[in-house]
Order: sequence, then structure tokens, then C-alpha cells
Amino acid sequence: MLFWIIASFIVIPFVMAFVSALSIIFRTIIHALALLSIYVSGSIVAAAIYRTRSHDTELTTDVHHVLLNPWFLFTGAYLGLYVPYLIMTRLWKEQNQ
Repeated sequence: MLFWIIASFIVIPFVMAFVSALSIIFRTIIHALALLSIYVSGSIVAAAIYRTRSHDTELTTDVHHVLLNPWFLFTGAYLGLYVPYLIMTRLWKEQNQ
């Protein structure tokens, strides 16, 4: 299973770069999903910090509520694929100029 996770982390950003090179629509969707993911994960973290501060508990003991949230996992996973995609496309763009 670990092999497939690492392999997909390597392969999927290349697929995203290839698809975004084909169409501006796909590129726009990829960027919009990243923006949405940033807002969703940021909102989850902000709500968790507010909940922790309002209950006077420690963040280190309540951090598991954030890390087990499926929306946080999905958005974090997408951002984990988006960042290498963005770095690759920027590097390729700089090399072609």
C-alpha cells in the first residue's frame, strides 16, 4: 500500500501537468480546486483552534480531531499533489523562456 501512495504522489502531478497543458479549462479547474482546498482546510484549522481556545484545552491533545476530519484529509491530499504540480509547471515554463 505504501508503494502505491508514493507512486501516486510521483505520477499524479505529472498527469495534472499534462492535462493542464492540453486545455486551459483543466488548468482553471486544477487551480480552482486548489483555492477551494486552501479555504476549506484553513477553515477547519481555524474552527479547531477556536474550539480549543473556547474550551480551555491544549491543542496538542485535540489535534487528532483535526487530523481525522475527512474534509481536512481530502483537501490536504489535493494540496499535497498540487504543490509538486505547480513547481513542475513553473520550472518548465522558466526553462522554455
